[in-house]
Amino acid sequence: MRKTVKAMLIAGCICCTPMSALTTAQTVCAYDQLIASVTKVSIAKDVLAIGESAKLELTWSSGKQNEVTFSSSDESVATVDKDGVVTGIADGKATITVSYLEGKGVKTIDISVSHEAVKSEVYNTSEVSLGDKFRKYDTLHYDGKSKGSCANVVNTKGNYDLVYINIDDYVLPFDAELVGIDGLVIYIAPDIEGITYLDGRKLNAGDVIDRNTHLLCYDYKIKSADKSSRMIFPVFLPEYYGEYIGDGEIKVKSIDHDAKVIELESVDVKADTVDGDVNSDGEFAVSDAVILQRWLLGVPDTKLNDWRSADLCSDGKLDVFDLCFMKKKLLSGQE
Repeated sequence: MRKTVKAMLIAGCICCTPMSALTTAQTVCAYDQLIASVTKVSIAKDVLAIGESAKLELTWSSGKQNEVTFSSSDESVATVDKDGVVTGIADGKATITVSYLEGKGVKTIDISVSHEAVKSEVYNTSEVSLGDKFRKYDTLHYDGKSKGSCANVVNTKGNYDLVYINIDDYVLPFDAELVGIDGLVIYIAPDIEGITYLDGRKLNAGDVIDRNTHLLCYDYKIKSADKSSRMIFPVFLPEYYGEYIGDGEIKVKSIDHDAKVIELESVDVKADTVDGDVNSDGEFAVSDAVILQRWLLGVPDTKLNDWRSADLCSDGKLDVFDLCFMKKKLLSGQE
């Protein structure tokens, strides 16, 4: 009789098990049974220099990953080791094959090697200095010392992309300059279209600053003319002018190179201007819209004589919305 009661209790426990628990267990089992495949093989550099090495990056689908093996179609051109590190040997092209599941899964990538390619450098972040310039494909490596565990990288959106170098080496996808060091954080200014820089160290009192410019301060501090505090911004972003200085024309009130302080002020400009007249010829025309569009696209040597006249959204900055308003105004024939 006791055995019967015990069996009924066990059966009851199983019946009372929540369905969510069973579903979770089934999902885990299903995931373990799902075999992942390599969907993409990539390498940081397009063309390797002779003697240069770069590691392959594998992108996997969902599921359990398997061991992989690597092989080169021509080891006289490029070799690959068991960890997927490719080394350029001589001019030419070779195909690197990634195999898994005993050869049932295969993915390839073509590698080019040239003696004309410039060998990328690896920099320990503790050894870099303010103003250092890096080439595309150079690598920043955090060596666990004084600085560079992460980097604020200026982007085209007017702010930063945060890169954790202490988690993985950072292979630069562009030419760049080290423009700021703040404790463990370093600041990187990439040389890419869509970002305009101004070297704050070369400013003079009375200079007018375009509000859409990224002001590179390096180790200089920024001071607002109507505030006593000094602000540390290795890169003074466009949005900071309105936030910390004012909504008027931005001018350099003073600069102290000994104390390394740049004092900025906002000046209200009262003048008879024509809305949209960015080339300051006294009238608003299609040529003004063309100039603004070229400036937004980052076309070299494109200059706005009066950027404020193009700020049709009245938000203290220029963007595609101002261009849309400008085109709409042209189509409607407004003066």
